[in-house]
Amino acid sequence: MTSPPRIETVSINGTVLTVGWQDGSVDDIDIAGWLATPAPPEANILNDPAVLAKPHVAHWGTVVAWDESGDIGIDHHHLRLIAAEQKPFGPHELAAWQSRMNLSNQGAAALLGVGVSTFHTYKNGTAPIPPVVKIACRAIAKDPLLFQAHYKPVRKRGRPRKAA
Repeated sequence: MTSPPRIETVSINGTVLTVGWQDGSVDDIDIAGWLATPAPPEANILNDPAVLAKPHVAHWGTVVAWDESGDIGIDHHHLRLIAAEQKPFGPHELAAWQSRMNLSNQGAAALLGVGVSTFHTYKNGTAPIPPVVKIACRAIAKDPLLFQAHYKPVRKRGRPRKAA
């Protein structure tokens, strides 16, 4: 696995970091969930809006920090992972996921715990894809064990093929 590019620039608006990467890309990353995660008492400085409003790049571009030493911060690897999870996941991404997983409409619907007609509405964009479905699709794509543990092949409808 390659290391994520280093951080070049950082700014914040509320809880959304705008991170400029060394490769020229830019991500808007909402860190509200990260801020809400229990942390050591030293991290309490982030409860002060004046401190939170002043992120800086530390440790040679590997950390967004809020203290002088660079110890209170979030590293570039986790920022990239959070950014990837926050990317849009719409009908096109759902269809690409289904194709990568080699699933039929019935198989994908069963794996996600929804009806086939509901899956079709997600896939054609007539209904929004719920966050839980987006999270499940991304998790299943990343971890083959999740797929193996929860996928039950769907028997094809119709008559069985005639024996040769």
